Amino acid sequence: MNVKRFAVLVGLLGVCSFGTAHAQESRDFSHIDVGVGAGFSAPTGRGGTNVNTGWNFGVRGGYRASRNVALDLDFNYNRWNLNSTALARYGEPDGYSTIWSASFTPVLYGSPHWRISPYAFAGPGVYYRNLSLTRPALINSIYCDPFFGYCFPATVGVDQVVASATTYKMGVSSGAGLEFPFGHSPLKVFGEARYARMFTTHGQDLSFVPVTFGLRW
Repeated sequence: MNVKRFAVLVGLLGVCSFGTAHAQESRDFSHIDVGVGAGFSAPTGRGGTNVNTGWNFGVRGGYRASRNVALDLDFNYNRWNLNSTALARYGEPDGYSTIWSASFTPVLYGSPHWRISPYAFAGPGVYYRNLSLTRPALINSIYCDPFFGYCFPATVGVDQVVASATTYKMGVSSGAGLEFPFGHSPLKVFGEARYARMFTTHGQDLSFVPVTFGLRW
């Protein structure tokens, strides 16, 4: 009888200890994972022959299942100006291309005990590409002076879009990064690079490498 009571007592202590440890772990980190960043985007493949190095902006967030696993949704926007070779081919003085993507992106993090923590991510998504050709133009508009508080007619210069093309396709991306604490705050500074590929119906897929720096909390 004493042995049975002892076994039951040990079992109850084990359950209580597990619950206490799990509660403590839940208090030590947030299950909501959000990050915002920006940086530069380097085109690769055939994109590298048509556009210059551009810039990117990204937001990623979701559910932090544990200290080492996050299930995130990722939004990434990239923009490049067309280079002189592409502009000569189209016969226009200016133009640009943009790609935004919305992806499901699981993330694997390194040990939470490391001050600088590495992480890796990958996932599929929907990609939207826009190509626009522009030329300088003058338009008649109304200009309002914020200092004197009155408005008057004015002619202003704009970049007029003379042709554009858009498409939706599936794509994938994968990358890795490093993050470290921002002082004594809950914020973390991160830097990451990814390889993104947008599938195309004809010809070579579009690929590019966004390098992003930002804050995560």
